[in-house]
Amino acid sequence: MAENSRQQGWWLWSKNPVSLMLWPLSLIFSLLVKVRVLLYQWHFLKSTKLPIPVLIIGNISLGGNGKTPVVVSLLKLLQDKGYQPGILTRGYKSDYEQETTILSQAHTFDKAGDEANMLSELCKCPIAVGANRVESATTLLKQFPELDLLITDDGLQHYALDRDIEIIVQRQQAYGNGFCLPAGPLREPKTRLKNADIIIDRDGPDISERLGSCWNLKKPDLHCEISDFTGQKVNALAGIGFPELFFDALRKQGLTLNDCQSFSDHENFTAQHLQPFINSPLLVTHKDAVKLRPFATENIWVVPLELTLSDDLQYRLLTLLEHRLHG
Repeated sequence: MAENSRQQGWWLWSKNPVSLMLWPLSLIFSLLVKVRVLLYQWHFLKSTKLPIPVLIIGNISLGGNGKTPVVVSLLKLLQDKGYQPGILTRGYKSDYEQETTILSQAHTFDKAGDEANMLSELCKCPIAVGANRVESATTLLKQFPELDLLITDDGLQHYALDRDIEIIVQRQQAYGNGFCLPAGPLREPKTRLKNADIIIDRDGPDISERLGSCWNLKKPDLHCEISDFTGQKVNALAGIGFPELFFDALRKQGLTLNDCQSFSDHENFTAQHLQPFINSPLLVTHKDAVKLRPFATENIWVVPLELTLSDDLQYRLLTLLEHRLHG
């Protein structure tokens, strides 16, 4: 049955009796987080420094901040400037989360997870998948010694890996009720933002986005435009942090959606999920397409999200990187 991601932990998104009851536990969680950070700062816990720069791109709340598309845009920017970056990603909810898996040359591996496979398809660069970022980075650099920069997709709270630049990508609605776990969706208190080098408001002026040309999940070489679905009976499916953002983006393109089905983030799709949509076009995100591919039919169309970083943000990022590299 379809399920909106906000219904999982519904109390996280407002101040209500349940979140207020859990608030004392959030205070304890927040204190433990701060103590853990101090233990790394005071070198009681080890933080590993790599031989090349590390850019952390993360957030202080649970998923849904639109961080991964920013990783893709930043990586392409750095490649255009002559860098040879690689990516570290956890592979959340994948079968290999507790191991290290290497993806390269746009190859995918079912057990590496949806986000890792999507990154591999879009970025076509060396990627290490695994929860242990230090182990992943070491393995990746051994196999690809030509890399001169590492970008971590998530990992802001993984202090065992030293970092040269911290970039926080945050969506206002992802703050929820403003409480830390378990009463709210925050992994760290909002005061953590002041320590980041750059904060990107995902819905602010530094980011512009558009829906690109669609491609067919069954026949990837077959493309069409979003406008081609105008006037048709169209359905949409999304298993991402905030599915309604995808549906709203489709509606803004003039589409009338007959049925919108929301699933939990990183949903493990089966053929049964698609059964209600076999008689009309079904629009899905690239992230969901990775898991839907084994059940692909010709009525499923993937709608890619194309992101553009503002000139000002690009300048700040590149200037900061040059400063950290060369002083």
